[in-house]
Amino acid sequence: MKIGFSGKKIRVFYGEYTLPNGRNVYREYIDFGESVAILPLSNSNKILLIKQFRMPIGKWIYEVPAGTVEEGEEPIECAKRELIEETGYKAGKMIHLFNIYLSPGYSNEYMYVYLARELSYVGARPEEGELINIEWVNIDKIKDMIKNNVIEDSKSIASLLYYISFIHK
Repeated sequence: MKIGFSGKKIRVFYGEYTLPNGRNVYREYIDFGESVAILPLSNSNKILLIKQFRMPIGKWIYEVPAGTVEEGEEPIECAKRELIEETGYKAGKMIHLFNIYLSPGYSNEYMYVYLARELSYVGARPEEGELINIEWVNIDKIKDMIKNNVIEDSKSIASLLYYISFIHK
């Protein structure tokens, strides 16, 4: 495989690849590495969502906070950092929920998903160029938001439905 592009967060590989059955095929993929998603939950069962402008799709969308694991950083430390950066809230308790490949057809991005509890406000520190608003949403409204395509982000849908299906009473 050859590198077709190398940027700040991604590398694009392309070329011939040998499948486990011995057949050679042409493939392209994005090397992204590891990331995290955080499901912030208040004591009153409200979920903290961010509404962020996403340039590739040209619109604002609802998401759970998320970010890229930096070199040498543990995923849980990244989750703590990203939660503060994007929402201004610090978690007193961070619980690992599950891991997920976001789109293995063209990317190797591997995401760790955490539940953040015992939240306290310490002030947001968004990265330059991030346009983020936060919104507390009653957990009872989440399924309708997903069903009606108000929440369209895959990591957010997976995280929210996992929590609702396996943890929430």
